[in-house]
Amino acid sequence: MSKKAVSIIGDASSFLLLAHRSPDIDSIASAVALALALKRRKKQVTVSAAGAVSGQITGFAERFGVKIEDPDFSVDCVIVLDTNSPSLFDIESVKNSKAKKILIDHHSPKERVMKGFDECMVDESAVSTSQIIYSLLQEMGEPLTKEAALAVCAGIVTDSANFIAATPESFQVLADALTKTKTSFQDVLKLIALPLEEPEKIARLKGAQRLDITRAGGYIIVSSKVSSFEGSVARSLIRLGADVSFVASAKEGEARISARARNDLVEKGLHLGRDILPQIAELISGDAGGHAAAAGANGVDTDSLDNALAICVAKTREFIKTL
Repeated sequence: MSKKAVSIIGDASSFLLLAHRSPDIDSIASAVALALALKRRKKQVTVSAAGAVSGQITGFAERFGVKIEDPDFSVDCVIVLDTNSPSLFDIESVKNSKAKKILIDHHSPKERVMKGFDECMVDESAVSTSQIIYSLLQEMGEPLTKEAALAVCAGIVTDSANFIAATPESFQVLADALTKTKTSFQDVLKLIALPLEEPEKIARLKGAQRLDITRAGGYIIVSSKVSSFEGSVARSLIRLGADVSFVASAKEGEARISARARNDLVEKGLHLGRDILPQIAELISGDAGGHAAAAGANGVDTDSLDNALAICVAKTREFIKTL
């Protein structure tokens, strides 16, 4: 763990905890667990996210008494959580802030992002950012509460895709957190069993209705376009039977692509965040990154989304041909 990060946090009185654009549970759970610890130390804390936040994620935070607010960069310390992509948070506002800056993430590090921070806690071996937060709280000497344990465990379970991508370390953290706080795993499952709102249901159905299917070497690659919830749609297409899915959305001048892959292809070497999505980042005038089995790209060139999807499929086919 980072003693420098602990020192910066100890010296600061006010914090902005900034989750990435369209935050998932891991991103917000990380912010929640850290916010609860800082508030116990009588620190002033604002939890925020870049762009709009879904009702599901807002509800998740509110279960812990945490409100997701507009960002205030006039604080002592800004902590960016769960992203290595400058397109997924307001990197210019972060850099221009006079605050001390900490990056906490478990994605592949990007030098151009990391150089703008006073300290970077990046651990690619961690299955989730929540797992890193758990270690940070221990380093800070924070007593683990049931609320913090629930948040950390929720981040681990969801970002490991219900343990499909789990590591021995993530299981150890989960067991340790539940045991120390006498918390039931059923409580974690209830917390993350968030009902889908109607717009997300419709997006999933439209994504399935519009998909293109490509067969390659016994695998099925699908692509589709929706107006929103591209990450949720990409996940749902994997559950429907696709081996790899690419889903694009274009809204208000923003181009986004979300990708998912089954674990058997990942075990054979497929890495969406390193080898596939970065290939189209320049095409949509943006940036890309993520994990082997889950990745995303954001840009501003919405007119190039069809071509970008075609390249993603073609690159995946090229990989499969090598197997």
